[in-house]
Amino acid sequence: MAHIVGRSTHERSPRGSDPLSETLRDEADNLMLLCAQEHTEIDAKATQDMFTVAWLRGLKQDHEDRIRHVTGLGPDRATTVVRMMGPVHGNAVELSRQTAASAVTARRRFPLFLESYSRHGVEIDLQNTPGEGQTVSGNALSAAAASRSYYQQAVKVIDGVIQYQLQPGIESGSVQHVSVFGFARLPLLVYLGSRLDDTVPTDVYQRHRSEQSWVWPTESGAGVEFSVRLTQAEPAGDEAVVIMNVSGAIASREVPAEIAALRRYEISPVNAEIYPDILRQPASLCHLEAAFRGILARLEIEAKGLRRLHMLPAIPMSAAVTLGRIHHPQVHPQLVIYERLAGSYAPTLEVGQSID
Repeated sequence: MAHIVGRSTHERSPRGSDPLSETLRDEADNLMLLCAQEHTEIDAKATQDMFTVAWLRGLKQDHEDRIRHVTGLGPDRATTVVRMMGPVHGNAVELSRQTAASAVTARRRFPLFLESYSRHGVEIDLQNTPGEGQTVSGNALSAAAASRSYYQQAVKVIDGVIQYQLQPGIESGSVQHVSVFGFARLPLLVYLGSRLDDTVPTDVYQRHRSEQSWVWPTESGAGVEFSVRLTQAEPAGDEAVVIMNVSGAIASREVPAEIAALRRYEISPVNAEIYPDILRQPASLCHLEAAFRGILARLEIEAKGLRRLHMLPAIPMSAAVTLGRIHHPQVHPQLVIYERLAGSYAPTLEVGQSID
């Protein structure tokens, strides 16, 4: 037990010259719990100008605030953390257990990491799935073929973790809320979202480039809203195209020739610029989810015979997970997710079964 202001006013008492009354020096507000080595270090003469009363009080206050925050969260604020990590065209980011814990705590939840298997929670590790690197070189045809092979293997990894780790927890009732962190190729994030149980409340987290952080910034405002426009009014057949210009822009000329003549819709921000960090607030992600739901509902009215929906996404990763979550395979048309490979867009993964 260490004193911030020394116990006495003697010149040998560390920080003892502080005006704090001697009657208050043994009170809890003036005490810190330290290991023996740290206690010796803060009381050493050579470090007195570094470990000042103000600095030690600030350290104690920060720690107490953090503990008060965490212990103030009731059982209903527990969340099971699901992390999916994979390279994106050869690039990867840091997404540790501690990183996820810090992000969910900032939203007044405390993380539960299911301790089966890896003892690191529900972790979907795609970083060593073979073939990802082959999808970023060569021509569009070879890149698309490499992607299909890579995705087949990655889907098996996702299915295995969901089936043997997450689903048993949901069925037993031990998983009642889920927090999802995903950094991987967009089609795989859509697939992950489609495998999450839509009956379990779920928060999806976004990696923010400007802060290099997974914590949702505490920005005020209603968030960015998104609109859905019919941009090519071809007769409604059994297939249609949706271009999602959210974090990036896809030009009409980039739509593959084989689907260029289909009925086409576009999702884009309202009164806001398209840029990578557009989802700065959870409210913006909620607005984008509403746009996704809106277009699926609109298609049920305008294209009742629709079997397949070709999706060209320029969206943040959290939006890809959200898109997969709202898709219902028994109700909605099959999603064909496209990806930019070797300079052009190609279909790489199908989510749901084609409705006959």
